[in-house]
Amino acid sequence: MNLALYRGLICCLVGLCACSSPANKRAIDIKDLKKVQAAEAQNAPPEPARDALTAAELIALAECRNLDCVQFFMKNLSDDFVHATKGEFAALHRSLVIDTSGKELIIPLSTLYVDINPQASWRLAHTLHRKEMSNRLLDEFQRLGFVLVDSGYNRNIKGVRARFTSLQYPGKVLYTSHTYQPWYWKGLYKYVTWPCFVFEVYNIRQ
Repeated sequence: MNLALYRGLICCLVGLCACSSPANKRAIDIKDLKKVQAAEAQNAPPEPARDALTAAELIALAECRNLDCVQFFMKNLSDDFVHATKGEFAALHRSLVIDTSGKELIIPLSTLYVDINPQASWRLAHTLHRKEMSNRLLDEFQRLGFVLVDSGYNRNIKGVRARFTSLQYPGKVLYTSHTYQPWYWKGLYKYVTWPCFVFEVYNIRQ
C-alpha cells in the first residue's frame, strides 16, 4: 500500500475514534446540561423572601370578614405563601424545627389559618414555629404602639393568651399565645409536637 495513503487512513481512524470516545461525549453532555440548568434557573420562580407576615399585614387582614377577602389579600403574597387547602396558607420556605423530644422536623415556618366553618365565630390566626420569629413579630407590634392589657388561660388552645391594644390603631386588638394546640385537629396541626406562637388581630368595631 502507498505509504501516504496508509498514513492518511490511520489519521482518519484516529479522528473517528476521538469523536466517538466517551470523554468527548461526557464533555458535550456536561455543556448541554449547564445550558439546561441555566435556562431552568432563569425560568424558575423567585425564592421566598420571608417566612412570616408582618404586623402591618396582619392589621390589614383584620378588615376581612370572609375567606374571599383573605384569599385576595394573600394572592399578592404568592411568592412567599402557598394556599395549601381551603382556609389554610403556609410559608413556601420550609426549614428545621426542633420538637419537644429533640426530633428534627422540616416544616413551613409559619401558617395562616382561617375558620371556614359557618357555624363558628370568625377566627384568623397566624402561627409561627420558632420563638425568635415570634419575638421579632411581637417587637413589630410594640413599635406600632401595642401594649399588654391583660392575659389569661384559654381552654381552646390550652395555653395563656395575652391581649394587646394600641392608641395608633383604635378598634384593633392583638392576641398572642404560646401553645401546642394552635388550631384544633386541622391541616399541619393534627399532631403537634413543637411549640407554636400564635398571633391574631381582630377589628372589634366591626
